[in-house]
Amino acid sequence: MKAVILAGGEGSRLRPLTIGRPKPMTPLLGKPVLGHILDLLRRHGVTEIAVTLRCLSAAVTDHFGDGGDYGVKLTYFVEEEPLGTAGGVKKCMDFLGEDDFLVISGDAVCDLDLTEFAALHQSRRSAATLALFRRREPLEYGLVRTDAEGRVLGFVEKPGWGQVDTELVNTGVYVLSRRAMDLVPEGTACDFGKELFPLLLSKGEALYGWEATGYWQDMGDCGAYLESLHDALDGKVKLDLETGRGRIPAGVTVKEPCWVGRRTTLAPGCVIGPYAVIAEGSTVETGAVVERSVLLGAGLGEGAEVSGAILCKGAAVHRRAVVNPGAVLGEGAVVGAEAIVAPGVKLWPGRRVSEGGRATASQVTVGQSAPLKFSAGGALRGRVGEDLTAEAMLSLGSLLGEREQVGLGWAGGNGAAMLVRAIGCGVTAAGGTALISDAPCASAAAWLGRYYTLPMTAFVQQDGDAAEVRLFGRSGLALARGEQRKIEGALLRGEGSRVPAVGIGKWETVAGVRPGYAAEAARLTRLSGLPLRPLRVRVEKGEGANDVLASALTALGCQVRRGMSRGEPTFSADWGGFRLTAWDEEGRMISPDRVLVLLTRIEMEHGRKQAALPAWAPSAAQQVADSFQGRLLRLGQDGEEAEKLWREEPWMWDAVLAACRIAARLGLTGETLSRLDHSIPNFATVRGEVPLHTGRGRVMGRALESLSAVSQGEGVRLRAGEGWIYLVPSGSRNALRLIAEAVDMETAAELCGEYEEKLKKLDRE
Repeated sequence: MKAVILAGGEGSRLRPLTIGRPKPMTPLLGKPVLGHILDLLRRHGVTEIAVTLRCLSAAVTDHFGDGGDYGVKLTYFVEEEPLGTAGGVKKCMDFLGEDDFLVISGDAVCDLDLTEFAALHQSRRSAATLALFRRREPLEYGLVRTDAEGRVLGFVEKPGWGQVDTELVNTGVYVLSRRAMDLVPEGTACDFGKELFPLLLSKGEALYGWEATGYWQDMGDCGAYLESLHDALDGKVKLDLETGRGRIPAGVTVKEPCWVGRRTTLAPGCVIGPYAVIAEGSTVETGAVVERSVLLGAGLGEGAEVSGAILCKGAAVHRRAVVNPGAVLGEGAVVGAEAIVAPGVKLWPGRRVSEGGRATASQVTVGQSAPLKFSAGGALRGRVGEDLTAEAMLSLGSLLGEREQVGLGWAGGNGAAMLVRAIGCGVTAAGGTALISDAPCASAAAWLGRYYTLPMTAFVQQDGDAAEVRLFGRSGLALARGEQRKIEGALLRGEGSRVPAVGIGKWETVAGVRPGYAAEAARLTRLSGLPLRPLRVRVEKGEGANDVLASALTALGCQVRRGMSRGEPTFSADWGGFRLTAWDEEGRMISPDRVLVLLTRIEMEHGRKQAALPAWAPSAAQQVADSFQGRLLRLGQDGEEAEKLWREEPWMWDAVLAACRIAARLGLTGETLSRLDHSIPNFATVRGEVPLHTGRGRVMGRALESLSAVSQGEGVRLRAGEGWIYLVPSGSRNALRLIAEAVDMETAAELCGEYEEKLKKLDRE
């Protein structure tokens, strides 16, 4: 069997380790990581190998030549334009011929049993067989759903936690048939996971997954790189540890396991280990301590301490300086005597920390020391001045500024004002226009973006020492997960735009957002051109979203008073104006879940006959749709049609518009809110959370198998007697969240408790 090694990776998430070298050339225990892949292939009898290259291809070809030093024969294929994983392999078909062949990544650390893998493929006669591996944290990978026989059912590329219902991820190691590759167009970008494999499934071809035996680690970032080194020293992965290995001189204190290369200088009195890798060209002076770190030709002065860090070639840590866990020093970076590099800080090549200084933020062109991540709700959250810093917001703004116009707003305090102005500075530094608005809440900022079709709008809300940054696209909705990932990666890599003085962007002010938003809400939510009956309503006290809500209901023609009181319906908008709670005339609370079902009834009853709801929305909404012979679509399950309808129905996700929509219905029909609420099915919901010992994907997969659950695209839903259970992984903790739905609160609470116990049992098993 022949093989193709995909070795065109740039390794942007490994920077600064990969600055100046392609990812497959990352040094790993005496040889490039690609060299260990060649060793693996040779051990399994695969010696005729094609290598696809793109970034800095000469670094690979100059080092490996024809492959003779590794006992293999290499043929190189260089992509002038990126063709994707499948498109790159398509270029190799003349070399591969008609037989089945192996595809493997050139930048992973693994010792998979490729002989067993190939035998399984041949026994199944499948179009393609995928090597799968379990990951408790699978968000950086493509998920592969399989049945009990290993047949592939579907794929989810780079999921959010709501889409995780298995731990099996795509390793990028495949055995492929010629008939599979015949579907890949010549000279066109095509990806295995995103395009070819789903196409094969749609054509009824058999695809199988093999849960790999052995070790596999995608060397995606610096943390994974260190982890793979530690695993190799522990013997968890079978790698060649003898090539390039040297001797440790007398007088050096060694705490095993360690690996020391040839041509290193270790002074008596230094301490090496545990889990230290000292590569060729490194120097460690007397009294210096290196633990859980890798030195790739770096130097440590007397008494220096390095723990859990990566030091690239030519990096220097001078006398009694300290480098903390998670730090990475690029080539030629210097840490002065008695200086400190804080945890997680990255120094790009040539950067310096002065003598006695302290590096608490990464020194790159732009960027962020601790990576910012979007929460499940689509916000960047943290403490003002610690996680959310002016520097981080400047970097964020420089990314957003590439989109020409960016709307900005804030509320809650001076910290929020500082952060949003830093975003604006980044926007203008990138040549964009920063539109500072007087939006009083996040939903108002989202409306501004929707009204002006702005490419991006940012709103910062401060609450004490904490704050959150919410980003909205042209539709006024939070960014899709794919867009969030691009921003996370760009911040981590220190990307961003800067323009010369003549191109600096400008600041503009947008005033009157509150009255404009309120008037638009009243206009959009009317159900007919008929005048509304007089309607008295109340709005809870509070600034921000509730102020806008009061103005919008007034614009609709309602008589509005503030504060709760029996006898009149009351509304309250929270979560920045995106969640509506109501109370009927008798003071009974109508939860946000029931509000969604009420809105669904209004849609069905007034001509639209269709509605889109989130995956987690109550099943009672389906009963309402069915009673009107209408259609209910769910986000994440019904594709672009659901997304389009969701954008067209902003009252389903904007609390101000939702209250106006309900009030418009009451004013049109003259009925009470209490009566309208009684017109929908009786149901109540109770939420719970189950902390896990194993992984979220594993327990979700077990729930699909053993509890007869059905995937919703995000999360799963299952029938539980007369009620329903919705399950979804937590985005912030190793836990599952569940929503129990039943005819009343007591039954829903019982269901919630029952299924919490079932999930705990699945977790234990």
